[in-house]
Amino acid sequence: MIYYMIRHKATGEFMPQLKGKGYSHWNPNNPNSISSNKFTGSPRLLPTIRIAKRIISQWNSLPNAFNNYRDSTFSNEGESFIDIKLDGRKKEDLEVVEVDIILKEKDGAV
Repeated sequence: MIYYMIRHKATGEFMPQLKGKGYSHWNPNNPNSISSNKFTGSPRLLPTIRIAKRIISQWNSLPNAFNNYRDSTFSNEGESFIDIKLDGRKKEDLEVVEVDIILKEKDGAV
């Protein structure tokens, strides 16, 4: 089974499967990025190279983005804006890696 993973070139770290906050908060270059308790311990597996490349584009375009609302009721009538905190990331920091997962037979079962 072929999958794709996203690797940070400088550190060799793979984009982790996260729980909670979005992936734009992951940046191995930034010591202030999300804490390790948000990681599941598994790398994020992607089904196609196209999806992986799109994720890299999105990761680069909205670093550390939060929706902020000026209206505390969270209604559609209030003003909202996206708060972006730049942290020096570039698309070139990441690369797509192809992974072939092979199921090993154990005790006669696959």
